[in-house]
Amino acid sequence: MLQELRIRNLAIIDSLDISLSQGLNILSGETGAGKSIILNAVQLLLGGKATEEMIRGSEEEGSVEALFDVSGNRKVLVRAREKFSSSTGREEDSLVLRRTLSRSGRGKAFINGNLSTLGMLSEMGEDLLSLYGQHEHQSLQRVETHIDILDEFGGLRGLREEFQNLFQEFAGLSEEIQGMREEQEKRAKERELMIFQSREIETSGLQTREEEALKEEQRILAHAQKLIGFVHASEEMLYGEEGSALDKIQAILHQSREMVAMDPSLSPLIKTMESSLIQLEEVARAFRDYGRRVEINPERLEAVEDRLEEIDRLKRKYGSTVETVLLFKKEIDDKLGTFTFNEERLSELENRLKPLEQKVLDLSKRLSEERKNISTELRKSIEKELGSLGMKKAVFQVQMSPLPLSIKGMDRVEFLISPNIGEEVKPLAKIASGGELSRMMLAMKRILSKVGGRQVLIFDEVDSGIGGAIAEVVGKKLKELSKDHQVICVTHLPQIACYADSHYSVRKEVKGGRTLTRVDWLEKERVIDEIARMLGGVKVTEKTRAHAKEMIENTKKP
Repeated sequence: MLQELRIRNLAIIDSLDISLSQGLNILSGETGAGKSIILNAVQLLLGGKATEEMIRGSEEEGSVEALFDVSGNRKVLVRAREKFSSSTGREEDSLVLRRTLSRSGRGKAFINGNLSTLGMLSEMGEDLLSLYGQHEHQSLQRVETHIDILDEFGGLRGLREEFQNLFQEFAGLSEEIQGMREEQEKRAKERELMIFQSREIETSGLQTREEEALKEEQRILAHAQKLIGFVHASEEMLYGEEGSALDKIQAILHQSREMVAMDPSLSPLIKTMESSLIQLEEVARAFRDYGRRVEINPERLEAVEDRLEEIDRLKRKYGSTVETVLLFKKEIDDKLGTFTFNEERLSELENRLKPLEQKVLDLSKRLSEERKNISTELRKSIEKELGSLGMKKAVFQVQMSPLPLSIKGMDRVEFLISPNIGEEVKPLAKIASGGELSRMMLAMKRILSKVGGRQVLIFDEVDSGIGGAIAEVVGKKLKELSKDHQVICVTHLPQIACYADSHYSVRKEVKGGRTLTRVDWLEKERVIDEIARMLGGVKVTEKTRAHAKEMIENTKKP
């Protein structure tokens, strides 16, 4: 229920506070008084487009704020308590929607004082109220709600809940199986990769300290020619050629015997030289042996370099050193030894899935058949109701088409209407006449008054193109509808206005050289005056007042 509506600085409204009641609320007034501005303000709470021109002249910001009692709308109540706890100190069963407009273009939206997106405001607003007329936000025009309306009308809630519970079980089981299959595939790929990695390292024959030995061999092979030249020349200078170092040392030792006889103190030096001669002879032999071992071998050099390149490749893939590569192999070999998958569990779930899927399909077909049967009854009820509202030739259809299985079954449901003879049926959203659309929605809401939460229903142009007896019927139906929903109706017809539980007069006044919109709640005598004005025009006579009083009293008769 919409309890309060506050509008600030929109068009010719400077400050407007309206307290609304349960039942049927009527807004009446002269054309141009500001009724459309009030409806446009409400539309802003439904995510309607805002423009700078909507803000009152000389003001920088405008706003609209609405206080709702959501105790009768469980869907909104649950969402509000979960996502938008009040920061205003209000009761939990109240909800405040607010939207501000700014000339800077930086408008804001609030839900219970919490900053929200325009989409969130629109979603919440559309669950709270529906605006019928030449407006965008009409809940019955959203195709996705039509299947819910049909199920509710046909009393299929129990069957649908049974299907949804079964479908959710099926969907959950399918998801679990799919997850296990994906995990199985993932683990199989991981296992295959680990087997490949282990075999690659094993096949390489990689050994600890191998890399260092190869690098040393590579250095020698790369410089073999220089090394061979060096040791050969060294051997020749030490031993091989005439006048070599060893020959000269031997000559010195030959003369030294005579010198030691002359001076025994030379003996230690001569012994040292003898020892050096032995060492140099060993060095010369070592050079000769080294020269025989080292060879110039390009093929071996290439093989060594290829092996080092292979080791580098393994290190790039599996570790920074040979030791870490070998450790990596050990770790994956250990994992492979414990690599398992619960095939038994997967098989058990797959065996459960098939019969469950068949149950879901059977129940969805049953639900679909019930919907087809009920759609005929709904069509007849709507057309009969439209006939009583002056649309005797209107055609209503419930179009059903197949869809992939989902939480709502296997049907797409859409309501189609043809208001006039000779016109093709079209989706509700494509109906051009605001008056026809309003009466169409009134008829549907009358038939479906128990569907969904207790919404606020706002009717604009519901009296367009009607009068007399039809207008009185419309008034009666609005009154009946207001028993289940709060109804707000903008009208120019006294036949409708006389059914009001609360009547508000929208008028213009000039203050300080500016035109302002004012809304007055009318007490009993002023209600009679307003109905009389609607009956008789500018000049209200006692006769028209008496007529107005009689109309109001007649609405209270059983």
